[in-house]
Amino acid sequence: MAIDPAQPAQTGSKVALSRILAFSAPSLPLAALGLPLVVQLPPHYASYVGLEIGIVGLLFMVARILDIGVDVGIGLAMDQTRTRIGRFSPWLVMSIPVIMVGSYFLFMAKPGADAAYLAFWLFFTYVGFSMGSLSQMSLGATLSDNYYERSRVFVFWQAGNVVGMLLVLMIPVLTHSQGGTAADGVQGMGWFIVVLMPITALIAAVFAKEEAPKAKAKKTNLKDVISLFKSDACRRLLICDLLLMFGSGVTGGLFLFYFDAVKGFGGLAAALLLIYFIAGLIGAPIWTMIARRWGKHVSLLCACIYTAVSLPFVMLLPEGNFIATAAGMAVAGIVYTSGAYLLRAMMADIGDEDLVQTGQDRTGLLYALVTLTGKAGYALAVGVTYIGLGLFGFNSKLGGENTPEALAGLTFLFIGLPVIVNLIGALLLVKYPIDAKRQAELQAAIAAKRDMEQQASQAA
Repeated sequence: MAIDPAQPAQTGSKVALSRILAFSAPSLPLAALGLPLVVQLPPHYASYVGLEIGIVGLLFMVARILDIGVDVGIGLAMDQTRTRIGRFSPWLVMSIPVIMVGSYFLFMAKPGADAAYLAFWLFFTYVGFSMGSLSQMSLGATLSDNYYERSRVFVFWQAGNVVGMLLVLMIPVLTHSQGGTAADGVQGMGWFIVVLMPITALIAAVFAKEEAPKAKAKKTNLKDVISLFKSDACRRLLICDLLLMFGSGVTGGLFLFYFDAVKGFGGLAAALLLIYFIAGLIGAPIWTMIARRWGKHVSLLCACIYTAVSLPFVMLLPEGNFIATAAGMAVAGIVYTSGAYLLRAMMADIGDEDLVQTGQDRTGLLYALVTLTGKAGYALAVGVTYIGLGLFGFNSKLGGENTPEALAGLTFLFIGLPVIVNLIGALLLVKYPIDAKRQAELQAAIAAKRDMEQQASQAA
């Protein structure tokens, strides 16, 4: 029987906005934690706390790498979890105290704290962040079976991330306007996370109402994990996610340094970052419309090309001219939200393919893998850029003097690396195999198998 992919309602009804908003609520504190881990905390520990910049970069990279095993373990455990409130909601609730405690000690560090202090609380916080973000994304994948509706679900998730980042970015801007220090802004970010995490996570656990799993729980071993990489779609998506998150991590990690040292904006660099994220929020519907018209992978491919073309123009923005630079960053930021939400909506489609091929609902494991590649990308970004800055002899102090060679090195890292990885990501997406038609075929196969199981059960 032919399947018409132009009829999205055939694979699931529209998800109530109230459920999507409840599911998206934890994005606020999780994004408010994820952003400083890349942007504010590394320079904070290098300047205010006083650790050597190369050590900071190394610790942030190692902590991310060590956390990779935690992601896979949590994913496997979630797929085996069965409770009255679902598989993923209990893990979201359990993340609350871990994130609260870790954030407090990580953001409230005093000058003189040593490398052991940073290493311990960084890893502790990453574990909580893994529990919260992984369980939330997996919960979102259960809300709809529809190819197009999944884009809608995850664009709200990404909108929540951007709003969370905007809110947390306003804190150092406000403290700066009131005469506060950069350290005061970082500590304010920590309190924002501590207060908001329990409220939003409980809202999601109670009101998102995750759907039941599509298959019975089965024991998953390392062989099963490796088997996922036999999927062409899964391989392409994970490599693309690794590359794009690396590029995003480079941009975020060097943003404040670049616009302070090269463009001369000092404390106003945080305001430019705020504008960049606002543009990403405004631009999100553009990529959703492209996804609805030509498919999610085509939309992501276009976003990669847009990034690779637009980012070099940042070098032409005039030094010290805030209005012109703000306009330029708004244009560049339109693409910001696209990668993360499109990739995660696409992973839900890969879950359908895996279910058809294996008979297992391994949503948690699949989102553990995409979380793993995202973290690995960010870890490599922090490690490569901060070690690179050290090799170029860059002075990380706010307003510090730098040689032309150090500034040229910073520019190469900030502009060149993201351009390269986005072009490679675009190439990977050219032959991506799961589009709306293929996903509709997968859903039809899942429905047929479910009908056969019900008939067999009734006959028995």
